[in-house]
Amino acid sequence: MSRRSLREQINSDEPLEVLTRRPSKAKRNREWERRQREERGLVAYRGIPRELQEELKQIAQDLGVTVGEIARVFLEYALEKCKSGELVLGVKPVASKYTLYIAGDSEEN
Repeated sequence: MSRRSLREQINSDEPLEVLTRRPSKAKRNREWERRQREERGLVAYRGIPRELQEELKQIAQDLGVTVGEIARVFLEYALEKCKSGELVLGVKPVASKYTLYIAGDSEEN
């Protein structure tokens, strides 16, 4: 089918090519995503050291619950302690932003 101008398409009874969209027949290779799910699991915590992630997984396994439930319990506990003033977070300036951690800093805040 040769390419026609929009004016020619409007004057004909055929549907306008600019308004029709043909579905893609391309098959996507999802091998990388499958490997990542198998190796890392479904959950990823950005900025969390691998060792800490493994500890959370171990606690979850020991209790027979999901890692998400463990993370939620810790978050709720920490938020409650922040509200009551028992947990105080010290913000430190780094470059043009703030952080709770300085590289190599293992002190509790």
